[in-house]
Amino acid sequence: MKGILLLLVSAQAFGASAPIRLANPSLPIARPQLGALGSMLAAPGASLVNPTASLAPILTAAIPALSPVPQLKPASVLAAPTAPETVPAAMPALEALADKVQVHKDGQDGKAMARFYDQVGRRSDAVDPDVPSAMDAVAESGDFGGQFRVPYDPKGQVDLSKVDAERTPGMKHDKDKAKDRLSEDQEEMDALQQKLYAEGKRSVLIVLQAMDTAGKDGTIRWVLAGLNPQGVKVTSFKKPTAVEAKHHFLWRIKKALPGKGIIGVFNRSQYEDILVPTVYKTFSTEEVAGRYDQINAFEKKLADQGTVILKFFLHISKDEQKARLQERLDDPDKNWKFSLADLETRKRWDDFQKAYGKVLARTSTPWAPWHLIPADKKWYRNYAVGRVIKEALQRMDPRFPKVDFDPKKIKIPD
Repeated sequence: MKGILLLLVSAQAFGASAPIRLANPSLPIARPQLGALGSMLAAPGASLVNPTASLAPILTAAIPALSPVPQLKPASVLAAPTAPETVPAAMPALEALADKVQVHKDGQDGKAMARFYDQVGRRSDAVDPDVPSAMDAVAESGDFGGQFRVPYDPKGQVDLSKVDAERTPGMKHDKDKAKDRLSEDQEEMDALQQKLYAEGKRSVLIVLQAMDTAGKDGTIRWVLAGLNPQGVKVTSFKKPTAVEAKHHFLWRIKKALPGKGIIGVFNRSQYEDILVPTVYKTFSTEEVAGRYDQINAFEKKLADQGTVILKFFLHISKDEQKARLQERLDDPDKNWKFSLADLETRKRWDDFQKAYGKVLARTSTPWAPWHLIPADKKWYRNYAVGRVIKEALQRMDPRFPKVDFDPKKIKIPD
């Protein structure tokens, strides 16, 4: 009755319902669209953690992080009433909670929202049932990209000082062979991109993060050079503008997301909004933790909507960075690339390495894993990133759409 009660409350408060696949299929209930609250709790194709149990504990856990909602007592509203005549009394409280959740969705503290995602096992309410979730395309262990994939550890940290930035697994030091392989991979990427673009149902988001000089620009230039520019969208994120700073930190990120059929590339990304506050201590520990939760939840929603997320951390050593900075000073054609701000960042090398270590472990989720790419050798960096992207496109297996006519019967008029 508890599961049924939730449906009764929801249906009367917010209207139409939609079927849901339950962990316990013997419980014959339908799942409504709960407005702002429902979009967080569940959607077609989702599964409740335990549909026979009250959801009151979940709401109770989330509410302290929200502004207080008058008259709302989750345990009594969702668990105690069983008679239909008791339902109307719950309407104002549920509606108030839905409003609070919607407002909170864009707030700084994402912990409550993340709990909804994690505890209820939701999928996005915008999921197209004909489009495979990006979870279906996440790489299996044992593939080329698997050796670079960072294990998810929500409370952990990668020790980057123990990661060799010069290693070239699978290629030894064969620079020419790596370049030939990259050319072959680019040809296949081009063919797959055409299908992805024509299919127009899914997208790819490539996120590049790195210390200065590690090669984000170079990776974009050399790895994606063979793709059709019409199907690629590159966005570089710098310090937020005055307008961007007035919005939630994910506001500008959402505006830059690739559309269906497009490969999007982020040169720096939402992770700057964790790294910078962490290193310069402009946010409290709690606020930064909230951003981890929000980003993981945000990327989960993208994955559920059919966006395959490929995140690359281009790992460069401190010695190699020094050499590349010096090269920018020595070469007149590269002077423009040098910035005094790079020296200030370099002074905080250890702090940034620790911050990146936390980001890599705590946001390398199954739906949006990080790939830690050795980047001291530019040729290997390009080869490795290109191969991971190619393999992801292969797993997506995009198809040209079927036409509703017989091409052989079409006659082009003279």
